[in-house]
Amino acid sequence: MASEQQMKNPLFVGTAIRAQLEHEVPQDLPLLKDFREHTDYTITDHVQLLHRALTKDPRTLQLVTTLVSHLHAFARETQLTHDEWKTAIAFLTRAGKESTDYKNEFVLLSDCLGLSVLVDELNHPKPAGCTDSCEPGPFYLEGARELPSGSSLAKKGTKGEAMFFSGTVKNTQGQGIKGAKIDVWQADGDGIYDVQYPDREEDNDRGKITAEPDGLFCYRGILPTAYPIPSDGPAGDLLRVLGRHPHRASHLHFFLKAPNYDDLTTALYPSHSPFLGTDPVFATKKSLICELVEERNPEEWKKMGFGEGEVPHGRVWVWKYDFVLPTMAEVEQAHRSHALAVDRERL
Repeated sequence: MASEQQMKNPLFVGTAIRAQLEHEVPQDLPLLKDFREHTDYTITDHVQLLHRALTKDPRTLQLVTTLVSHLHAFARETQLTHDEWKTAIAFLTRAGKESTDYKNEFVLLSDCLGLSVLVDELNHPKPAGCTDSCEPGPFYLEGARELPSGSSLAKKGTKGEAMFFSGTVKNTQGQGIKGAKIDVWQADGDGIYDVQYPDREEDNDRGKITAEPDGLFCYRGILPTAYPIPSDGPAGDLLRVLGRHPHRASHLHFFLKAPNYDDLTTALYPSHSPFLGTDPVFATKKSLICELVEERNPEEWKKMGFGEGEVPHGRVWVWKYDFVLPTMAEVEQAHRSHALAVDRERL
C-alpha cells in the first residue's frame, strides 16, 4: 500500500498522475492475495472486496456489487469467448457513437430488451384495478396547448381518418377526479408525429385537456397508425438477429396528473392494430387494448362536434376508455406491500 509520499515520488509516478494528486490523493490498498478462476478467490471476489473497502455511498455499492455479480455470472454461465466480448464492446461503442438527441440507442436497447418496462413496473406498483402504465417515448413535449374538453387536437388537412375519443378519469372508488389534466399526443394517419415534420409550426395531434368535474373528457382527432422505431442502428441490428421487427402497434399516448394522485403515463391501442403481440418495446398490455366502433351516421358526427367536410372517409372511429388513478397514499401502500413480498422471497 503506497503512502502519499510514494505516490508523488517522480521516481515511481509519472507527471499525469502527479498533476492529478494535487487535487485528490486516492486511497491505496495492498494486494494481499492472488485471484484466479476455479479457486476460492476469483476476480469477482477481488472486485467486490475492493469496492466494499473504498465505496462510501451505500446505494452505489449495492448497485455496483449486484451488477458485477450478475455480469460475472453471465460470463461464466455462457462461457463467454474473447471474440464475443470484443463484438459486444464494438456493439456498445456503436450505440454510443450513433446516439443523438432524437435517437438514443441505449434507450432503444433498454426498451427492446424489456428493461424499461421492468423499471417502470418496479417504480410504479399499483393497486388492483388501476390503469397500467408505460414509458412516454421520445415524442412527448411539455407545454402543449391547453384546450377545453370536446376540442379538436388535429389541424385541418391532417392525414388520417376521423376519430372521437371519450374517457373518464376516476379514483379507485369509482368517483370522477375533478380538474385532472390529460396530456395527449399521437402519430397521424401516416404514422408520423408532428415533431417529425420539418415544416412544423405548431402543435398537431397533441394537446392538454382538463377533465370536467365528473372526470369526463373528450376530443376529436385522427385515428393513429402503426410506425417503426428507429432500426438503422445497433438496436435495429439486435432486433433482426433475434428474428424480431421494429414495428410499434398503433396507439395514443396519455399523461394524466391530478393533485394528491399518482401521475400516470400510459398508451392505448386499438384492437385492430397489427403487432400487438410483438411490439418491439413491450408496451402493449391486454388491459390497454380497446375495441373501437365505426360510426357512420352523420347526425352522430354532429353531436361529436364534427363539421361539414370533416369526415371525408364516411366514418368516425369511436374510442372509449376509463382511466383509474390511485392516490399517493394507495401507491405508498403498494410500495410497502411490494417491499415486503421482495423481503419474503429473499428469506
